[in-house]
Amino acid sequence: MSWKTPGRKLTWADWPVPGNGVKNKNSTSDEGTNDILRVTKELENHGIPCCLVGISALIFYGALRVRPDWEICVPTELVDDAAKLLRSNQYTEDWHPTEPWPYYDKSLVWSYHRFKGKRLNYYFVLVPSRDVHLVCDPANFTRSVRGLPYPKLDVFIQSTLDMYNDLQLVDVVDGTNVSEEWGEEHLDLDGDTDTKWAEDLNKRGAQLAGNRFGAITSYANSMPASKRRLWQEAVRTKEKRLDWTKPKEVYVTQYRFRDEPDPWTVLSDSY
Repeated sequence: MSWKTPGRKLTWADWPVPGNGVKNKNSTSDEGTNDILRVTKELENHGIPCCLVGISALIFYGALRVRPDWEICVPTELVDDAAKLLRSNQYTEDWHPTEPWPYYDKSLVWSYHRFKGKRLNYYFVLVPSRDVHLVCDPANFTRSVRGLPYPKLDVFIQSTLDMYNDLQLVDVVDGTNVSEEWGEEHLDLDGDTDTKWAEDLNKRGAQLAGNRFGAITSYANSMPASKRRLWQEAVRTKEKRLDWTKPKEVYVTQYRFRDEPDPWTVLSDSY
C-alpha cells in the first residue's frame, strides 16, 4: 500500500522500517537480552549497581543502532569487583572472559573487561561510570518492561551533553522526539560542556593505548561548547534529518513514526 493512498490516514504500524521490511522495529532476533538481564541481576544481588549505556541505551530510547557489545556501566571503583564476580566458576556455563574489543574507539571500549556468551553469540563489557560521565546509582535508573536497568532519560541526555557527544545527542533526540521545552525543564543547559572530564579521558586513553593505535590521541572533544546551543541545534533540526525514505506524513523523526508508542514502554527482544 502506498503511503499516498487517499481516504485513509496511515499510522506507524503501516510503515516498514526502511531496508528490512519489518513493521515492528522493536522485534529482533535473540541478542542475549535475557542473559544480560541475568548479568545485571547478579551484579545487583552482590551490591554492584549497574545500568546499560552507549548503544544499548540509544536502542532503548528509540534509535536504530547496531549493537556490537552490550555496555554495562558500573561504579568506577567497583569495576574490578564486578569482573572478578562474573569470572567466577558459578557462571562458566553462561559466559566467559574473552579478548578485549580489538579496534580503536573513542569510548575506550578496547580497554574494558569483556565477556562472551556461551549459549548465544553476544558480548558484553564493563564500563567505568567515569568514562560515561554518569553517577551509577539506582536513583538515576529506570527499567525496561523486561527489567533491564537504563539511565533515566534526563540523566542519559545530561551525560551526553556534558561529554559533548553530539552524535549520541542527535540519536537520543530523534529516538525519543523530546522537545526543546522538555530540555529546558529537565536538563542543566547553563554553561559549557565538561572540558576537564574530556581532558582526563584523553589523558587516560593515551596512557592505556600506548602505541597501539599509532598517533591517535583524541577520545573526547575537549573544546568548550555551550550546552544550550548543542541542545537547540539537535532538537530544532529533526525534520532536516528526514530523507525521501521517511516521508513527513509517516515519520516525525528519522527513527519515530507518527502516533507510535514510546519504544521504552513496550516489551522488546532488544531490551
